Amino acid sequence: MARPRAALGRLYRAAPAVQDSVLAVALLLPDLFLFSDFALPHVTLADRLVTIAYAVVGYAALAGRRRAPRAVFGYLWAHALGGELLTAAGAFDYSPTLALLAALYTVAALRSARLAALALGSVVVPVALSVRAALADVPAAERLTSLIGVACFYGLLNLEVWAVGRWVQAGRAAAARDRLALARAQEAVLAERARTARELHDIVANAVTVMVLQAGGARHVLRADPDRVEGALDQIESSGKTAVAELRHMLLVLRTDGERLAAEGPSFGLADLDPLLNGVRQAGLDAQVEVTGVPARLARSVDLTAYRLVQEALTNAAKHAGPGAATVVRLDWARAEGRLAIEVGDDGRGTPATARSELSTGHGLIGLRERVAVCGGTFDAGPLGDGGFRVAATLPTQRNSRQEVVS
Repeated sequence: MARPRAALGRLYRAAPAVQDSVLAVALLLPDLFLFSDFALPHVTLADRLVTIAYAVVGYAALAGRRRAPRAVFGYLWAHALGGELLTAAGAFDYSPTLALLAALYTVAALRSARLAALALGSVVVPVALSVRAALADVPAAERLTSLIGVACFYGLLNLEVWAVGRWVQAGRAAAARDRLALARAQEAVLAERARTARELHDIVANAVTVMVLQAGGARHVLRADPDRVEGALDQIESSGKTAVAELRHMLLVLRTDGERLAAEGPSFGLADLDPLLNGVRQAGLDAQVEVTGVPARLARSVDLTAYRLVQEALTNAAKHAGPGAATVVRLDWARAEGRLAIEVGDDGRGTPATARSELSTGHGLIGLRERVAVCGGTFDAGPLGDGGFRVAATLPTQRNSRQEVVS
C-alpha cells in the first residue's frame, strides 16, 4: 500500500496539471454550496445537474492555469459572466466565484503588474452582477445595508486574493535575485581564485624554476668556470628579488584596495623581455627573438599577458628541452589587422633536467589559456614534429574595455 501512495505523491509533485486538477475539484464543491442554490431542498434534480454541468465546464479550465494564466483567466471571466447572465434569465441560481478567484491569483502571481492590474479591474463586471443577484430578494428597506455588505465581501475577497498573488510573485522575484546574486558572487570568487592561482604560478613557479636550473648549471661548472658561476648567482639573486617584490605587491592587492594597487603597482610587458631572456640564457637555453612589423602600444593587461606567455614558454623550454636547446621567440605585429601574434618554439635538443617533473606545477598552460581568453585572444600549444614544443597566441592590439580587465 505504501508504494502506490508514494507513486501518487511523486505524480502529484511532478505534474502541475495534476495539482491544478486537484485544486479544481477542491474548489468546485464549496463554490456550488456557497454560491448557488444547489443544496436547497426545493431545487429539482434536473436543475442541480444543470448547475453541476455548468460548473464543471468552468472548473475544467483550471487544469491549465499555470501553463496559460491569461487564457484561463479570460475563459473563467467569461464563464462567471455567463453564469450571472443565466441566473438573471432564470436558467439556474449560480454565481461562479472561486474558480475566477483562482485564475485571478494565478495571473497576479505569474504575470506582469500591468496584466495583473487589468485582471483585477476586469473582475468588477462579474462582481457587480454577483452583488446584483445577491440583492434580488432583499427588501427595499434593507437593500442599502446589504449592498454595502455584499459589495465589501466580494470586493475585498478579490482584492485580497490578488494581493496575495502579487506578494507571492514579489517573493519569487526576490528569491530569483538572491540566487542570481549568489551565483555571481560564487563566479567572482572562482574567478578571483583562478586569477590568484595564475599570479602565484607566474610569480613563484617560473622564478623558482629558473633559479633551480641556474643553480644546477652553476654547480656543474663550479670549479671549471667561476665567472659563469658568479653570473648565475647574480641571476638567481635578481630573480629572487623580483619574485619577492611581485609577491609583496600581490599580497597588498589581496589585503587592501586591490583595484587601486593593481593599477599603481609594478607590471611587466614586452619591454622587459631582455632580463627574462638573460635569465634563461644563464640557465643554458639558446634563446633568440625575431620581430616582424612595427610594434604598437598595448593595453596594460594585454602587455602583461604577452610577457607572461613568453615567460612561461621559455621556462618550460628550459625545464623540459633543457640546456642547449634552441628557442625562438617570434613577435608578429599585424597592425592593419589589430593583432599581435606570439610564438615561442624550441627544438627539444637540449639536456633536460633530471628532476624536471618536480619543477612542473601542471598549471602553466592552463593559466596562459585563461589569461589569453580574458584578453579576447586565441591560444594554442603542442608538440612539434622534430621533438620540440610550441606555444602560440594571438592578442588584440586595439584598446577596449575588455582588455583593461586586470588579468
